[in-house]
Amino acid sequence: MIRRSFVVFLSVGLASCATLDKEDCLSADWQLIGFNDGAAGYETKRLEQHRDACAEYGVVPQIDDYLQGYDRGVIRYCTAVNGYATARAGQVFNTVCSGDLRPAFAYGFELGVEAHRQVERLADAEERLKELKAAQHADKHALNQARDALLTDEHSSGRRARLLDDVRSLDRAIHFRALHIMQQQHEVDREARYLTTLEVDLRSQL
Repeated sequence: MIRRSFVVFLSVGLASCATLDKEDCLSADWQLIGFNDGAAGYETKRLEQHRDACAEYGVVPQIDDYLQGYDRGVIRYCTAVNGYATARAGQVFNTVCSGDLRPAFAYGFELGVEAHRQVERLADAEERLKELKAAQHADKHALNQARDALLTDEHSSGRRARLLDDVRSLDRAIHFRALHIMQQQHEVDREARYLTTLEVDLRSQL
């Protein structure tokens, strides 16, 4: 039997956006609404949000109908596939999957955690590549400015010497960073390939 907790009266301070509009409230099929909420992984307290949304239209939710639909919907949600997708996206374990519904969802969630770790490793590698490219772009811009400045005859010999040092320094930095960018691109490609391979393996276990 599905364990559920439903509080009819929540605190007045609960803030939420309207979950249903006027047409939805007036033509509500509360079993269907409950099913859709359960299948989406919402907690039963979502019914209270529906109650608030429909109150101004004089519509009161049918609690029994809603919960009957919800119980069917949450069974649809609490699968290994959804557990995997939840964890892969970096979301927390959904506690609506309790009791008999927990094992399948938890199994998929555990596999999803492994996938998410690799997703994060790939994201870190991509961020590092982005930072290297940004620094390279900035140095190339500074190098062009220094070279343009050398073309003018308005600088003292000391100033020209400093500009030449800047050009040489930036040239070296750009050269060596280009190698780092190439290496980091290989790292990104490697992490992406591993993620693809890993997900094929993990999904085959669902």
